[in-house]
Amino acid sequence: MKKIIISLMFTIISTVAFANSGKFNASGMGSWEMNIMNAGNGNMAITYDGNAGLADKDPNSIFDKSTMNCVGGLTLVGGKFEDETGMCTFYLADGEKVFINYKGKGTGGQGGSGTFLIVGGTGKYEKISGTGFSSRQNLKGKTGFAHSMNQMSGEYTY
Repeated sequence: MKKIIISLMFTIISTVAFANSGKFNASGMGSWEMNIMNAGNGNMAITYDGNAGLADKDPNSIFDKSTMNCVGGLTLVGGKFEDETGMCTFYLADGEKVFINYKGKGTGGQGGSGTFLIVGGTGKYEKISGTGFSSRQNLKGKTGFAHSMNQMSGEYTY
């Protein structure tokens, strides 16, 4: 009986897949094509679609040397926004993708910050989940585009 229980326990333990987890602290720069409806006096609606390249402080992070494409929008009232939302696809160095949803607030022309939720991915990251914090500082650049330095940090499990 003892041998059966030990054998059963060994079988269960050996078939359990242990989850991978990690932290990340990535930063980079990007440009975002914008559509703007300007009502004057700091009141406007903005949608955007753009790309950024990222490097992580940890070269072993899954987000090191990745790019991201984000589509989102916000509404400025008196030059401030509280309602930024969107989604990003991270194109990882190993060829896989990770998807996030984000929310943020800030000041038009300066930058913003918020939180995000990792909602899935492809391949080995299909069941990835996690949370994090992001911020950006706007930069000067070509008219019709927003240019920014972006920082993202958080934790994930897959």
